[in-house]
Formats: sequence, structure tokens, C-alpha cells
Amino acid sequence: MAGVHGALVRRLLALAFCLVALVLLGLPVLPSGWGTGNDEAQGCLAVGAWVPATGPAFPAEEFAAAQDELGPLSVRRSFDAELPASFAASSAGGDAAAGVRSFVSWKPPGGDHRGAARGLYDDRIAAWARTVPTTEVFGTAFHEPENDMTAAEFVAFQRHVYRVVKAANPSIRWGPVYMAHWWDPAEPANYVGDPRAWWPGEDYADFVGLDWYGADPTPMTTSRSFRHWYGFMAPTGLPLVIAEYGQAVVRPGDRPSPAREAARAEAIRADARWLAGHPQVVAWLYWHGPGPRGQWRLDDAASQAAWREAAAAGCPA
Repeated sequence: MAGVHGALVRRLLALAFCLVALVLLGLPVLPSGWGTGNDEAQGCLAVGAWVPATGPAFPAEEFAAAQDELGPLSVRRSFDAELPASFAASSAGGDAAAGVRSFVSWKPPGGDHRGAARGLYDDRIAAWARTVPTTEVFGTAFHEPENDMTAAEFVAFQRHVYRVVKAANPSIRWGPVYMAHWWDPAEPANYVGDPRAWWPGEDYADFVGLDWYGADPTPMTTSRSFRHWYGFMAPTGLPLVIAEYGQAVVRPGDRPSPAREAARAEAIRADARWLAGHPQVVAWLYWHGPGPRGQWRLDDAASQAAWREAAAAGCPA
């Protein structure tokens, strides 16, 4: 027992020394929860959103308005149509100043995933990665790849870009984000087929993401697409992220329905209860704006209240 006690003391002293060194060197001491690698142990779900911007800069006013409606959002989803020259120049450049964490997404120049897999843009990718804050920003490239390439092409792309990003900045949490539309085995016309073909392997991902939308209000966590994706990805042991989530779209020409809004609020609460019991899912981000099928905003009081409950119980910013 004395030997075990001595080893424990030495480990605690080593940990304390590391923390002091971080402070003295001016490096960030990361909080518990999202991005620290301790999300599952902490049971902390980061709740956030994508919010449309009225201009090219960080949508500070729009995001503040969304927080008034949806509660204390700790993560902001952002997109760049092409690889940014730097993090500061990207659509996520104002996240830290606004007190929110970043989940970023971009595509290679010209959408050239084949060229990126061959290394044509390595210097530009590494230059961007070196400018990313060392606070474990979550990032992905070519989210929803099932629309744009084969499984073999995506695996080659993900593996190569992962190596380049991590070599330039190991603090970035890099992973693939899939599209739930392609993950329902009961829909053979748009099913990915063998999920293993789309998986680059645990050595080439720090997390796994999913974009999920329910045109009609229904819990995501009871859908075949989510269950199939979760059943395949959970055994990887990696943190899981719902990178886009939308409920009960209002199509062009339709009017909001109080009954649909009430059902949407209950679907959100049902998913919140399920996610609370499955801490491997570390983040849940709402698509608080328009999309190709219509408007996904949570404009009604019932849905906003349901999301505020989830946000209030989530990770702090």
C-alpha cells in the first residue's frame, strides 16, 4: 500500500508541475467539457447553433440575439466555402472574442478533394492550421461527403488532410461529418452501403460528426438513420457530435402550425433526455436559420423553451 500511495503522490505532483508550467508559459489551461478529451467523463454536452449572418464578418449581433432566444450557447458552427488563408480571416475569426467555442468547416480550393488527397494544397492547409488557436478547436473539411465523392475518395481525402492538419497544429480536433440522409438502410436509393467503406479509421479522426434534419417533428434519436450511424460509430470510442440539427421545417408558402411547434418542442426534449444518458455525444448544434427545404428557425415560444432547457444544462462557454 505504501508503494501505491507513493506512486499516487508522485503523479499528483507531476500534474501540479505541468499546470504550473502551463501558467508560467502563458499557455491556456483548458476547462473541463468540450474539447478537452474529458467530455465523456464530465458528462458535459456542449449546446450551440449555426446562425446566419447579415454580412461577411462574424455575426456577433445575430448570435447574441440567438442566445436571447435559445439560451446560453457555448459553440458556434461556421462555414467557409474555401480553405481560409488564416483562422482570423475565416468566418470563425471572432468566436473567441464573443466568448464561444468554434466548430469550423471548409472545402479545399475549388472543391478539389482529389487534389487535396494527393497533397496539392498541403502548404495552404498547414498555413491555415498554424494560425488556429491552440484551444482545441473542432474542425472538418468537406462535411457531408456522401453527396460529392465515393467512399474510397473520401477515405483518401480524410486521411491525408488529417495528417497535414495535425502535423501543423496537434491541438485541432479534426474529424469527418456525415449526412444522416445517407445512413438509413431502409432507403436503398440513398444508403451509403457498407459503413466501413466510409470510415477512415480511428487513427485519422479525433471525433465523428453527423448532420441530421427531421422535416416533420420526430426525435432524432429514434430515427433509423441516427441509430444506424450511432451503432456503427459509438464502438470507435471517439467523441460524437451532432454538428447540424433541425426540426420541423416550414416550407415556402406554409404557415407555422402550433401543433407542429408543440411536437417539435417535445422532440427536442426527447432527444435531450436521450443525449443526457449517452455522454459519448459531446456537442449538439441547432441549424437556426433557412435551408434548401425551408426555414428551420426556432421562432415559437415552445421550441425556444425546449432548446433553452438543453442549453442551460450544457457545458459552459
